[in-house]
Amino acid sequence: MGLEYQCPTCGLALKQHKASQGFYCVNKHHFDRNEQGYWVFTKPQRQKPTGDTREQVRAKRFLLESGIFSPLIDKLAEIITSSIIPDACLLDYECAEGFFLRALASKLAEVENPLNVQYVGVADAENAIFAAAKAQTPGILCLSSSKKLPFADNCVDFITVIDRPLKGKESVRILKDDGTMLLVMPGPRHLWQLREYIYSDLSEKPFKVNLPSALSVKETQALSFTLSVTGEQALTLLDMAPYAWRANDKMKHDIQANHFESLEIDYVLVLAHKRVSESL
Repeated sequence: MGLEYQCPTCGLALKQHKASQGFYCVNKHHFDRNEQGYWVFTKPQRQKPTGDTREQVRAKRFLLESGIFSPLIDKLAEIITSSIIPDACLLDYECAEGFFLRALASKLAEVENPLNVQYVGVADAENAIFAAAKAQTPGILCLSSSKKLPFADNCVDFITVIDRPLKGKESVRILKDDGTMLLVMPGPRHLWQLREYIYSDLSEKPFKVNLPSALSVKETQALSFTLSVTGEQALTLLDMAPYAWRANDKMKHDIQANHFESLEIDYVLVLAHKRVSESL
């Protein structure tokens, strides 16, 4: 059974028009396929698009595609290959401009026994999903609020949450019973040299896993490496962090004027399973 769609407005099952590829429910809620190739499951925006500007999206994509996160891609591919079932549906939660989906699809295509994975990417920022489609990110791309995903209960086999906070229970709702979630979470030393500019009382705190009750942790793996980056690249990395808003103009100027020979990248990869008996 493939991916099943659910109306984010009323919760009823969605059907798909063969000609237009758009979705609709019996309550006449319609969701169309954008000319760029992604599906729009949000209401039309009357104000400016939220999320990163196109310039920010381009800067992040350029930096990521330079290969700086190759150790992370290799580790993710290794874990997914050993954990995912053939013909599975893999959804990247808040996929941004699709870099990790493209990189993982490329890596998983190299395995000896093809896994035949169905890829899905969801983002709530139009500039990001637009860039993902333009970069020919494989799979089904959806512009959707993370608060109301357009998928049925228990229909996704594997979900990746890469350097993003896990919001609410929607991703758990759509994950199959005994399905798998792989989270990439910042470790205690992540971007330490940048955080030193922001926090005057910076201290190393132990890593804690705080997941929804429906998920049980199967294993955790630490992944640490260092990068040599320019001040401009460091600012782009900071821009991806949840505490970027704390950096004032002076802090950003000081970071930009520096060169970081050994910037610490520190992640903890958490592999979790959804408990079969848990009801949300």
